[in-house]
Amino acid sequence: MKRTTIIILTCLLATMTAMAQNGLNINRLFDGRFKKAAGATEIIVTGRQAHEIGLDVYHSLSVTDKGQAELIESLVVKDGAKAIDKEVEYRNGQLYYGFYTMKKNKRDNHYIFFLNQNLARKSPKNVVTLIYMEGSANSEKIKKLIRK
Repeated sequence: MKRTTIIILTCLLATMTAMAQNGLNINRLFDGRFKKAAGATEIIVTGRQAHEIGLDVYHSLSVTDKGQAELIESLVVKDGAKAIDKEVEYRNGQLYYGFYTMKKNKRDNHYIFFLNQNLARKSPKNVVTLIYMEGSANSEKIKKLIRK
């Protein structure tokens, strides 16, 4: 019984997380393909831990593969075109930094954060990071959270 409950809750959590990015191009990146991929890290935070920082969903993906980095950038740019507010910086014709506030649904704010550390001026690293966040936190709180 306990095992069945855990399986059901896990499936429900996975469905809710997938629905969170529904309608966004980046949604297809969070299909689980990176969970065991070399050079990739995927993190999902929901529940009590997410609520403590004013979020319902925190979903991040970091990759070192340049091909995947280009795909991520292209999908972020497509979604960014629909943002209601954005801060972006391009370097050498590539998106270096993007913070996008997406259209709010009935109760939650939605944010996309992108950083291509390959383009950093100081200590560049071969890492591209994408973070999707959803919750009651305002954009200033999210920016403080990201800076940590």
